[in-house]
Formats: sequence, C-alpha cells, structure tokens
Amino acid sequence: MMYLVIGLSNLAIGLAYAGLGLLSAWETVSLHRYRGWSRFGIGFSMMAASCGPHHLVHGFQVLQGESVSWSMLAVTLLGLPAGLTFVFLRFETILGGQGERLIALSPHRAMLLVGGFAITAGWLSAWAMAQPGAYVPFLCTSAELAARVSTPGSWIDVASATFFANVFVTVTYGLVGWYLGDHQVRRYLATGVWSLSGAALTGVFFSCALIHLIDATTHGSGSMLVFDLIGIPASVYFLWVVEQLHSDSVLDWNRRPLVGAAAAPARPSPWSGGGVPH
Repeated sequence: MMYLVIGLSNLAIGLAYAGLGLLSAWETVSLHRYRGWSRFGIGFSMMAASCGPHHLVHGFQVLQGESVSWSMLAVTLLGLPAGLTFVFLRFETILGGQGERLIALSPHRAMLLVGGFAITAGWLSAWAMAQPGAYVPFLCTSAELAARVSTPGSWIDVASATFFANVFVTVTYGLVGWYLGDHQVRRYLATGVWSLSGAALTGVFFSCALIHLIDATTHGSGSMLVFDLIGIPASVYFLWVVEQLHSDSVLDWNRRPLVGAAAAPARPSPWSGGGVPH
C-alpha cells in the first residue's frame, strides 16, 4: 500500500508541476508584448522543468519496486494539501473561475498551523538523517565499509552527487518558501487577510525542500540525478527572482498571485519595450 501511495502521489505531483510549468511558460511568452518578460514566470517554468520530471521518474520507479521509507510516505502526505490547493486554484482560473480566496485566519491559528508544520518537518528531517552511518571518503573504517555493503540502503553517501544536488535545492527552495511566507505575513499585517494561493504556494516550496532532503538520504537512480543537477541552476535563478521581487528591486507583472487572471491589458507596460499603440 505504501508503494502505491508514494508512487501515485509522485506521478500526480510530477504531472502538476509539468502542467503548471508549461502554462506559466505559455503565459510568459504569449503576454510578453503587453506586460514585458515575466522573470517569475521564467523562473517558475525552469523550476518545474526539473521538479516535474524528477517526481515522474521517482513515482514510476517506486511503482516498479524501488525502496521507500516511512519518512518518504509522511513527507508526501504532508505536502499534498498545499499542492492540491494551489493546483485547484490555478486551474480554476483557467476555467474562468475565481482562482483566489482571501481568508481571515487569526494570527494565533496561523502560528499553530505553521508551528505544527515546522515541528513535523523537523521531526521528519531528523528521522531521515538518523541513519546508522554515513559514507565519507578516507574516513570510513573497514568494518563500516563492510556494514555498508551488507546494508546499502541504510547508509547516506554524503560524497555522492545525489546527496549534494538534493541538499542544495533543499536550501534554495527552503529560502524561496521563506521569502514567500514573509510576504504573506507582511500582507496580513497590512490588510488583515491571507492569500490562500500565496499561503499554498509557500507550503508547496517548504514541502518541496523537505522532500528533496528526504531524497538526499536515499539512493536514487541516475535518471533522477540528471534532473536534480538541472534543478541546481534553476533553483538559484528562481531564488534570485523571488528575492528581487521580495525586495522590490525589479518590475515584474507576476507580482500579483500566480493564480490571478492573465488577460492582456489595454495598454502595454512601460518596461515591455514594445511599440504596441495605446
């Protein structure tokens, strides 16, 4: 049952990332004459181009019998509510629906929700990292190497490219989630309401970071490693874009929630550089 839940969930997450990435890329290209090039849209598409295939490959391999863990199941279930909420709101927009909700959640309840997520995430991280040992070149004893051969799945190879790539994007996507969460807090202090799409997207990136940390402690395949390595420059660029938008250092038409309607405005943006008449 655990194999089925993790495998199907990863396939669903991968399809969602791929669909949202393609949609973001299409909107960025089709509307750039009116709004200029969206840095956020480009960064989101680049991120989805690595995360989508990563989850698709992982889900397929799990259904084929790849080893899984209880921590992997827990983090998959933990990230589903935020992911499903954001995907629902995004595709509701495509179908002409509202695509956004403003919720008046008290700060005490918000803190309880965030605190519960943080405690659970910390516990899962400690659980995943609490392995019998880690393989570090030139530091392992012969007994440790023999134990690693007999039980390869219980050892973390901290010198592997898989470990490095997943830990790297854990940090970058965690920082993206931090900037998005900080923006939601600032918005609440200014307006007294929370953006459901913004809060969901914040949860998506924190969950994504946690999933990659769990993946860093497992022995992935070479096909997953290809997309993990692609994710390094993609995550760096996306983090840079989010930080620039957070500090109001750049102009971008995607400052409003990603789930908002993307209709062409009556006038071109002053930074688009186009010659479209008013």
